[in-house]
Amino acid sequence: MLKNPQFDASVVRWLDEYVPRGYITTDASLIIQGWNRWLEHKSGLAAQFVVGRPLFEAFPELLSRQLDRLYRDALSGQVVVMAHRFHKYLIRLPDQEFGLPEMQQTASIGPLVHDDQVIGTITAIDDVTERVVHENELLAAREEADKANAAKDRFIAVLSHDLRTPLTAILGWARVLAERAADPQIAKKAAEVIERNVSVQLALIEQVLDVSRMSSAKLELEIENVDVREAVGSALDSIEPIAQAKAIRIDRDLIEVPRTAALDSKRFQQVIWNLISNALKFTPKGGCVRVGLEYHSDEFRLTVADTGKGISADSLPHLFKPLFQAEGSGGQGGLGLGLAIVRTLVELHGGSIRAESPGPGLGAIFTVRIPWSRPQARVERALVG
Repeated sequence: MLKNPQFDASVVRWLDEYVPRGYITTDASLIIQGWNRWLEHKSGLAAQFVVGRPLFEAFPELLSRQLDRLYRDALSGQVVVMAHRFHKYLIRLPDQEFGLPEMQQTASIGPLVHDDQVIGTITAIDDVTERVVHENELLAAREEADKANAAKDRFIAVLSHDLRTPLTAILGWARVLAERAADPQIAKKAAEVIERNVSVQLALIEQVLDVSRMSSAKLELEIENVDVREAVGSALDSIEPIAQAKAIRIDRDLIEVPRTAALDSKRFQQVIWNLISNALKFTPKGGCVRVGLEYHSDEFRLTVADTGKGISADSLPHLFKPLFQAEGSGGQGGLGLGLAIVRTLVELHGGSIRAESPGPGLGAIFTVRIPWSRPQARVERALVG
């Protein structure tokens, strides 16, 4: 077969100067003979500082990562492929676009042959960083979707259970009432149990409706001047019997001076009730919940601290997401809507809420900050998620 030296030289020049991939050539002793422009640009190393050096001296990591075997195989006449999936990269090069620690690569390493004799190796390196980043984004999106589906399934299961439990009590006492309606004590007891369980169901349904209103930005606040201290005290008075029944002490650290703020009284009471109910839910018998109220120049701060189960560092960033159930909730997490509703109601008032915990078993602190006057830009804004 006839050979054209000019053609060969043109191919070599194209590989050296224009091809959008890296090429390294070595002789049979693995001394670097070629280092193309692409590699100069990506590595910042000019060919004159690389060519003539032993490959494993220039890149000792090939030895420590046991990738030298790829070159041993190439010198024996084999063509080998280094897959990104197993090794991430062949030669460590900086990633210049996507913020990864290094460029993600695939590589092909083969023998250079002349007159049926292996005279060296040639390595082709491809940058697959963009592909890897997109694959990771798709994988992360898939994981988030799977988590969301699992959360929805768990929500439906919990909601079904929480609705069925009071329904069972209502049905049972309705039957008792039908059979023994003439007994005034039985009739009174049945009416109390039915009313209590209907109230539980209404509260659950109201939570679901609130989330629906918030997600569609249809929740509206009825703003009025509300005495903050009186509102907090009233909420505490109404929840005190629940705390006493659980043998949990509620300590009040409320400023004595009354002061009004621009609030939706009903929704602000809902914020307080949800936070204290949440604290009671995760505080063991004999524990304590402390409720504090402070005035500042531009805002007031409501603090609810407990001596309960605490919150792990991994759970804290997700605590206010709808349907989120923290690890170790022990089935006490309810529908996973209460804190999401609290956050949205606080933000609708132009405020913010923060959760802190030293860790599992060490309690938690929720701090609500609301300005005395609500910013007009936030009047109609309601977001959950």
